[in-house]
Amino acid sequence: MPAYQFNPYAQPHTPPAGPPGPPGPPPGTPPRRGAPRWLWALGGVVIASATWAATLMATGALDKGDEATPDYRGHLFHHDMCATAELKSFVAEYELSTSATDDPDGYSSQRKGLDVSSCSRTMTERGETSRTPPTTYVTTHIEWHKKADPSKEFASEQRTWLDRKSETYQYKVTPVKGIGDEAYLIKEQRANSLGSLKLEVRAGWMTYEMSWSWFGGSPDDDFEPPPEQTVLGWMKTDTRATLAALKKPDSKEAPGRDPGA
Repeated sequence: MPAYQFNPYAQPHTPPAGPPGPPGPPPGTPPRRGAPRWLWALGGVVIASATWAATLMATGALDKGDEATPDYRGHLFHHDMCATAELKSFVAEYELSTSATDDPDGYSSQRKGLDVSSCSRTMTERGETSRTPPTTYVTTHIEWHKKADPSKEFASEQRTWLDRKSETYQYKVTPVKGIGDEAYLIKEQRANSLGSLKLEVRAGWMTYEMSWSWFGGSPDDDFEPPPEQTVLGWMKTDTRATLAALKKPDSKEAPGRDPGA
């Protein structure tokens, strides 16, 4: 028998074991894995919502919902705008008409969503003896908005005048500083002559308009309107005086005016 013979039934040779590895997890421990994607998404939504809420609180937008309280910057409703509106600058140059047909034309209204008070006055130049003297019209119209903040549309509303131009009428809209929260001057040019001016003012939820227009008598007359800057100066002065008067309580004796009564 040879010194070594292969035995087919013998167990295979196993190499010696290496050093022991790290211990495995204890029984019952689930395998570790990253956080679910939906959890990360939820965290992002929470952070974004918190940031948005902080922005709304900082800007006061959370207070401008359906239940927002109108802020008129202290300007109170007055029934008789013909008694409240200040026109001292105009009266210094013009005479208020006292005829029955040109009696102050004004009205006031208080509704659920809006209060309005308005007055129009007719004036003629002092000392004018022409049979058809130039006539000036000044209207003061104020609205107290109760349900909707007018600030979002105020500037755009004034600029709509730019789209009303024609071959006869041209319009120019210019911002005016130093009156209310924002103000604009709307100039109407008739051919080569100044036709009318409107001073539009917003103070919180209150909107104010003073309009001036001028008509120069008959076609045979050669009258000229006053310079634009002169009229604008009158309008600014009387507007500031009227806004100051609106911060005082309304007269209990003011009956309001109704041109249809």
